[in-house]
Amino acid sequence: MKQLIRLIDKDICGSDGLSDAKVRTAVGLVLFDDDKRIAVQHIGIWDLFTLPGGGVDDGESFLDAVKREAWEETGCNCEIIGEIGKTYQNSLANDFVMEKYHYLARVVDEKGELHLEEYEIASGTSVQWLSVEQAIKVISERPSDDLGQEYMKQRDIAVLTSLGCS
Repeated sequence: MKQLIRLIDKDICGSDGLSDAKVRTAVGLVLFDDDKRIAVQHIGIWDLFTLPGGGVDDGESFLDAVKREAWEETGCNCEIIGEIGKTYQNSLANDFVMEKYHYLARVVDEKGELHLEEYEIASGTSVQWLSVEQAIKVISERPSDDLGQEYMKQRDIAVLTSLGCS
């Protein structure tokens, strides 16, 4: 899978150094509906917009993780269309390292209820359906003074702009 972006603290906040934390393996998805809109999560407590995705469970394939995350975070079953690329984040300041594998998918069947974890419910997580251009706008325009959120923002913009839709 092609590398979309490699982000380190030097890129985000100018600090040197790399974390040696265990790599978190995760998946992300750009999920299109029949109206060519994509699912974007809104995390209410931070007024943060981000693409759906999450960690890969032990013994779970990337494709199974994508389908599970789509169901949990958007309420949709999906068909995976193809690979988008992978992103790499290494933050010494947050002692966090992640490789995330991003996939393109489309909704199959009806949109349903979200199946969120307790912390996602408590943080006011919801899903919105936006054009790619609208998604790039709401993600990129959100001011961020949090390093972790800035990583998410830069990562998601790289994923969306790699689609060539903007």
